[in-house]
Order: sequence, then C-alpha cells, then structure tokens
Amino acid sequence: MKDREHCTGCGLCAAVCPAGAVKMKPDRIGFLYPVTDNALCTRCGRCGRVCENMGKNRFPALSCFGAKAADRDMRALGSSGGMFPLFAREVLREGGCVFGAELSEDGTVRHIKITSAHDLSLVTRSKYVQSDLSGIWKELAAAADEGAPVLFCAAPCQIAAVREFLGADRENVILIDLICNGVPSPGIWKRYRTFLDERYGKASNILFRGKGGENPGQTFSFTAGEHCYAYPLWEDPYCASYFKGVNIRASCFGCEYACLDRASDITIGDFWGIEDTAPDFDDKTGCSALICHTRKGEALWERVKNDTLSFPCEAGQIANDRQPRLTRPAPPSPARGVLLSLYGRVPFPLWIRFFGIKRQRPCEGKIHM
Repeated sequence: MKDREHCTGCGLCAAVCPAGAVKMKPDRIGFLYPVTDNALCTRCGRCGRVCENMGKNRFPALSCFGAKAADRDMRALGSSGGMFPLFAREVLREGGCVFGAELSEDGTVRHIKITSAHDLSLVTRSKYVQSDLSGIWKELAAAADEGAPVLFCAAPCQIAAVREFLGADRENVILIDLICNGVPSPGIWKRYRTFLDERYGKASNILFRGKGGENPGQTFSFTAGEHCYAYPLWEDPYCASYFKGVNIRASCFGCEYACLDRASDITIGDFWGIEDTAPDFDDKTGCSALICHTRKGEALWERVKNDTLSFPCEAGQIANDRQPRLTRPAPPSPARGVLLSLYGRVPFPLWIRFFGIKRQRPCEGKIHM
C-alpha cells in the first residue's frame, strides 16, 4: 500500500481484503487510514496491488461544455449549474440507482445509494468534508452486477478507486468526478459542528454553499432554533481553514488527479471565469464546467442536453487561472503544521479563531435551502 503521505483514504485496500485484515481507522484529526491486523493478514498482496494500480486507467478530455439546468428548481439543487442533479435524475428515470455523498444528521458525510428522485436532495450540493466509502462497496458491486444503470459521483481519487474495484469497464456504470480543491478533515468538521451546536443551539439544514443574490454559491448557512444564520463562504472559519490549505488531507497537496486526465466518464465543477468566457451566459445563478472523457459520458450528456442551457468550449477555457485545480494541486498553508499540532491541545473555540472567526449573523436575504 502507499505510504501515509500519499494515502487518499479511499478504503479500497480494506474493501478488497479477503481476510478482513485491513480496517480504516481515523487519525487524530479524523482522516481515515488503513491499519492491518497482522494476525489475520494472509500476505496475499491484494491490497498493495489495487493501491498501486489505482488511477492508471485514465482518459483525456473528449469534449467540454459550459452548462446549467434550464429548470431553475433543478439548478438550485446543485452548488453550481445543477448538472449532477440532471444526470442523476436521468439515470433514475432509466430505472437505475445513484451513489452520492450524504450529510447525515450526526454530521457524518458518507456515500449512500438512492433509487428515487425524491431523495435527490440527500446527495446533491457540495459537502466540504471527506466522504466515507466504507459502507458502500458491497452494495455497489451488487448494483453493478444487476445490469441497470448505475451512477457514482465522488472525488477524483475515490472514482479511481471505484474503477479499480469494479475491474473491467461496466457499460452500465457511469462514473462522475468533481473538480476538487482537496478533501477536508471529517474530525475537524465534527468538532466545528459541535461548536455550532454549543454556540447557537442544534444546527440543522447545514448548507456549505448556498445560492442567492449576486454571489451564488458563496454562503455557508445553517438554522438553529427559529433563526437562519449565514456567513460569507470565504470568512466562515471552518471553510476558511479549508480554502487556506490547513484543513486538507496531506495526499491532496500532491494530488495526481489535479489535471484534465481523469478516471471518470465525466468531470463536473464550477465554471469559474464564466463572466469572462461567456458573459452573456452568466446570470449569477451558477454555471457548471462539464468535461466528457469517454463515449459513455458523452452519451449521458446527450440524453440530458435538451434540459440544459449550454455552449461548447475548449478545455483551456475551463482549466483557467480561476480554476487551478485542473492544472495543479492545492498548496498547503505555511502554518499548516503548527496549526494542526495545536488542534486538540487548545480549546477548539480558541483554535478556530486562527481563521478569523466572527459571530455568525442571522440571514438578511433568502438562502435557497
């Protein structure tokens, strides 16, 4: 298996271990790492082989688009242009299932399977927490074997793991990955969630990226009691710890998927810079960048295209200076080591003040929940 610094925490090694000797265990800030029980290990080497092979099967950009759901309610389900909800709805219409990340009531982010469009809101919108895949592998294998359409959406390293897990390409399985800034710590998120509960009362309806006003996707919001609280995304202390390169897994700083070649069929993300590339297309309600890597991905795009507003573009127009995660990994904060060493050793309210905490204030305008 890869060394700790390069481990993405996908859990594939544990999923394929025939003896159940590999378990994913959290470190002091909540990131999952494999731990091997030598008493159970048969030395078959399977965990190391899948880890080494993961990500070798990648595809360049075939076609690129700027796109958004024509229906504004569908667009509101997404953090940018609503393309994942559209793709998911289409697969569900075809009698298939969708795997995506859910933010559960206890604050855990984990992948779940849905089979109804009524549950789309559970797996849509950005969650700035690394998702746990550990409970999904057997369910994914069974769904893939059934032959009905399967859509799986996750971070690029997780998608590479899913492709390796499934082995030969499955015609019925469509893999979508995200333009990712790195995965934040589940442990720090859970502690921040507790912090919100202690300060404001039980936090619910948490939205990492709200929509509305002149800056769609720029608000962290939640409700507590009878009040809704909102904070500019770049100033919220938890989100600031993420965007400043502190609250990110070590492997992300050398991410091999921060490029246009991916293990997915489709890559989606924010079309940052749309106001320069296609100013007439920018209506401040969100626009997705869409990169098709395979014919299967292009086929799904064709099936939803009539439900979108879109335009073709070049890969370089998406991989621009405003969207650097398609050309290079996120850089760590120079203070990351010091700040993480202090985590858990000083009171959390004091630790989080390093990121400029101010008191969240009640929402003044409408936030789409």
